[in-house]
Amino acid sequence: MTRAEIQQQITKILVETFEVDADEVKLETNLYEDLDLDSIDAIDMFVELSQFTGRRVDPEVARKLRTVDDIIGLVESELAAVKAAQ
Repeated sequence: MTRAEIQQQITKILVETFEVDADEVKLETNLYEDLDLDSIDAIDMFVELSQFTGRRVDPEVARKLRTVDDIIGLVESELAAVKAAQ
């Protein structure tokens, strides 16, 4: 899966789950400051990402994520870990 495909999936999650305008979702978009997500929203998003990657997101890692680009990097590493485990 390419970065662009991952970004599309993350955008879809943000739009469908949090009613965010897709035009607001850019690599540098801050989840908390720009999109007004809170800690409960973040949990919901990581549940969605877990379903997408098939892996549970480490809470310590999740706390450090701030931007859409950070989320893409997380998904890339989670997908790589799934592939390596096969």
